[in-house]
Parts: sequence; C-alpha cells; structure tokens
Amino acid sequence: MTASSLLFLVAAACLTPACSSEEVIGGREVAPHSRPFMASLQYHGEHVCGGVLIRPQWVLTAAHCHHRFARGQSSHVVLGAHSLSKDEASKQTFGVTKLIPFSGFNSDPESHDIMLVKLLQPRPRDDLRAGTKCRVTGWGATDPEVLSPSDTLREVTVTVISRKLCNSPSYYNHQPVITKGLVCAGDTKGQKDSCQGDSGGPLVCGGAFSGLVSGGLKCGDAKKPGVYTLLTRKVQAWIQRKLPRPPAE
Repeated sequence: MTASSLLFLVAAACLTPACSSEEVIGGREVAPHSRPFMASLQYHGEHVCGGVLIRPQWVLTAAHCHHRFARGQSSHVVLGAHSLSKDEASKQTFGVTKLIPFSGFNSDPESHDIMLVKLLQPRPRDDLRAGTKCRVTGWGATDPEVLSPSDTLREVTVTVISRKLCNSPSYYNHQPVITKGLVCAGDTKGQKDSCQGDSGGPLVCGGAFSGLVSGGLKCGDAKKPGVYTLLTRKVQAWIQRKLPRPPAE
C-alpha cells in the first residue's frame, strides 16, 4: 500500500484524544465487508479502538488507545468483521506482539496520536475438522446445467465433510482419493457448492485463507462435493521459499 493510499484511508478519521469516546453520528451502515482494511482492537473481548490494516502484519491506530489496549493474552485485533457481536466466517483474530507509539507522543500527545500494532502471525494448520463452515468465492457457474461463468463475483458457505465419508462408496469411492492434502466441502442437499470457473479461488475458514478450489465430479451434487487443496504447513513453506523476501522493517 502506498503512502497516498494510506492517507486516503485515514483522511476522514478523527485521531485526537477528544474523539476517543465518540461514535459515528449521522452516518449509515456500510455494505458488509466492503471495508476490509478496518480493524477492531479488543481487550477481554470488548472493542476499545478502531484501526487500519496497512500491511499484512501491521495495524495503524491512535496512540491514546495504548492505555486501554495492552500487549498480552487479553488483547486481540479482529479483522474481517462487520458485526462485532455476530459469529462471522470472515472474522480473523490475532494476538498482539508489539505496540509502537509515535516517538513524540509522550511530549505532545495531541499532535502525535499515532501507534503501530504488530500482529502475531497465526500458526498454519494442516487440517480442517468435519463440520467447519467455510466460504468459497468466485466467478464460477451458478447453474450445473449451464456451465458458463457468473458475470458478478459470488460467495457461498459450505461445510467440511470428513475424508472417511468423502472416500466412501456412496461419495467418491476413492476416485479421486481424498488425501490429507485435500478436503471435501459442500452441503447435505447439494445446493451449496463450487463449480466450473471457481477453480483456484479461495476457501476461507474461520477468517483464515485455508485452501483453494481444486475440482469435483459434478456441481450441486450432495454426494460429489467440491474438492479443495489445503494450504498445509508444507505448502506454506514452499510459498515462502518461492516468494521474494520482504524489505527489512
């Protein structure tokens, strides 16, 4: 994100202590998840301040939030939220590893009310439990009889199915074999599924990017659910090796 982009995001924000107890007055609810850069700084599960995601591991917020939001097990940053109270699949919660107030904040707090929050990177997980709710996003076909792509980006919530069931004779019968690097997801009625054109799109579970659409025998068939490649530790290690190293902070 460029400096000009960052200034655009925070231009309308109130960054002085006088605004710390205010809410947005006279506004309107935004479209859900249309502001993916928004962060909620929480202490003991309660929202205390907002913030802006400026890099994958860094959030910018007001330095005066420091006294209500400390580094430790009780402090977290929530990304991907629209509702603070509802359980949303897009939500992702991070621990906090570092707080960096602007160098002049102590001597002139009103003019230097800026703080960086470094997020604790979550450990990659190698599997998804059966029953886990995930979201699939893509421009794939919406009708199994007419396999043409959708003009608009769409999203559906699917449920992870156990490998034992997915490999059983009534499902894929080991054709293909659903290995530990793959996972099946769909629903019992076959009404929620990925389809042709969705391949390569994301599988997001609990707010975490967990896999990619890989395939499936049919679209919208409960016994032939979508098959997804998991972003296991092995896969993530390969990605890290192949990507160029980020510049030193």
